[in-house]
Amino acid sequence: HGGATSCIGVDSSQDAIDAAISNAELNGLDEGKIHFVRDDIAHYMKQAHDEDTEYDVIVLDPPKLAPSTSGLDRASRKYFALNRDAMKLINKEAGGLLLTCTCSGAMTQKEGGNFFLQTIKSAALAAGRQVTMLKKSGAAPCHTQCPASYPAGAYLTAALFYVSPESKR
Repeated sequence: HGGATSCIGVDSSQDAIDAAISNAELNGLDEGKIHFVRDDIAHYMKQAHDEDTEYDVIVLDPPKLAPSTSGLDRASRKYFALNRDAMKLINKEAGGLLLTCTCSGAMTQKEGGNFFLQTIKSAALAAGRQVTMLKKSGAAPCHTQCPASYPAGAYLTAALFYVSPESKR
């Protein structure tokens, strides 16, 4: 196992929390180091920010927020806010990692696949943090994709960013 001193999983679904607890037990993870919280992630992050809580690594993997292009504006605002708030929680002195994901085809396909990444960059500016993209990936090989006949199949995007320490102003 890695060297994390603690891990917190947050989800609004009790079924997801129960599955996570079961998986942690099956994988022999130290119960004292891993905790799961049922909460709305936006609420959880606001509370963590208010309490000056910081993290070295954040994985942000929300549910599909834009099932179609008609919901893209609302979804992009939500992705922006979630990522901005997550970046504000990254260790201000040392920086850290943000793995952010979307399974909304409308986000990943607009502007040749750059819309989601531009949303993250805008969120970084709003958070007052600089980010460096370390890796971008899509669906695993088991997700069949045919860009010519079914471009909507390319709907998964995961982007790993290094979030720089907060600059002293």
